[in-house]
Amino acid sequence: MEQMPQEHEPGLRQQVAPTPPLPFSCNILNGGEGDDHNREKELLDQFPASYRVDDDIRAPVTPELDLIAREMNVKRLQDIIHLLWLAGRPVPPRPLHFQLSLGREITVREQMEAHLVWGSGRIFIKPIPRYLLNPHFWEKHLFCDQCRGQGVAKFDDTASSRCTHRQLRACALGFLLSYVALVAYESDFTIAKERRLIPAEVTWLRWREFVREILAGESANRLYTHVAPRFIYGELRLNRLNLICLALQGPLSSGFVATWHSFGSFYRDNSAWIITITAYVILILSAVQVGLTTSRLSGNEVFQAAAYGFSIFAILIPIFTLGLLVTFSAILWAYNVMRTRRFEAKRSKTLSRAWRSKERKSNSTD
Repeated sequence: MEQMPQEHEPGLRQQVAPTPPLPFSCNILNGGEGDDHNREKELLDQFPASYRVDDDIRAPVTPELDLIAREMNVKRLQDIIHLLWLAGRPVPPRPLHFQLSLGREITVREQMEAHLVWGSGRIFIKPIPRYLLNPHFWEKHLFCDQCRGQGVAKFDDTASSRCTHRQLRACALGFLLSYVALVAYESDFTIAKERRLIPAEVTWLRWREFVREILAGESANRLYTHVAPRFIYGELRLNRLNLICLALQGPLSSGFVATWHSFGSFYRDNSAWIITITAYVILILSAVQVGLTTSRLSGNEVFQAAAYGFSIFAILIPIFTLGLLVTFSAILWAYNVMRTRRFEAKRSKTLSRAWRSKERKSNSTD
């Protein structure tokens, strides 16, 4: 494998490699031999059987650039990259065995943007796609003629002319580095195989060879200058990502990952803080009642006034919070109904079918 350029002392001229090197050259999957046609066919078999485009289901015919971009999509995280420090630290993720020791359940989620997002006792992890372990895919689909004619450049998302292949390569490299950190020990490898995060044919010895070639005997820090900014951060807190989306998109935002999938879960999650407030109010009322039985406080006018005011507050606050919860849920219900009806009308135009009107006609005929 062609080595990455080394750091040079100031004043020395740095030699620029004519072609950006692949992060690895070994094929830890079975197969990969044969001519370009067979390798391309094998590569296509490593992609999803179908994918969605504007709620339409399609099957890939070739490894299209659009499909690869959808698989590597981290746009929502890139849009809030200036606030991502609120949700996580700019360090690699901790190994899988450590995630389990923190009480987090590993949940498979295929969306790249949800990779390493954690909350409510679980962490979302995207299984490593087979094509990302295929050096033919990197050479054929993550490099363009412009990339091959340039040296190894740092990732620059502010450039006016952005190379799509370079952006995809930066996401793919960052994703691989996250797995290098996640699967560090053989126990991590066993966990990954049990959760089907790594292809079945990959062995521990092959994985070690793969990781050694990516790191090339050096620190991974040199590689982080080439990854997409999202992958500079490791694990991300879901509740803080939802708060960021709430602040930027408004109170009716569904958040980064939808927390409530039904009104039952909405009431269950929001009743917890109401119960907590009620418990504190009861504790304070009990202390006030004990204070009123003492001779020193029973005749104190200031304490009597405070006890009276807090008693009225204790009566009104549960009614107010319950009313607020019901009002907000009613607003959410109305918003979801309008959005669903609007989407249904849009879907009807897309499918060129008006199934509701046909149902009414058939009912009237019967």
